[in-house]
Amino acid sequence: MSRILIVEDTKLMQETLVDVLGAVGHDIVTADNGVHAVEIVAAGKTFDIIVTDIIMPEMDGIQTILELQTMLPTARIIAISGGSARMEKAQGLDTARRLGAVAVLEKPFEVDALLDAINAAAKA
Repeated sequence: MSRILIVEDTKLMQETLVDVLGAVGHDIVTADNGVHAVEIVAAGKTFDIIVTDIIMPEMDGIQTILELQTMLPTARIIAISGGSARMEKAQGLDTARRLGAVAVLEKPFEVDALLDAINAAAKA
């Protein structure tokens, strides 16, 4: 199974992702925001897949993707977003796709869509 870093600032969503992906055997590490994710990777942790929210405090998902791609160039990225008052979810997800995200999911998404994206990323 894959080593997955989940970068998500909403605790309920973070816990849901951990429960779903952990239940199918993935090794999960969580970060509350992009700054925390970069710190985890800088400390020597490596990941096969990174699932990152786009709208987060301290460092948004776009900057997080840019930073982590430099640090872990072989990791596959899946971007998720529910949007916000200042950015439509499609706008952030389109930017993530252009930066190399292998999949993008609009919140709320079905568990099967997440698992399909994870499986496709694991095979990429």
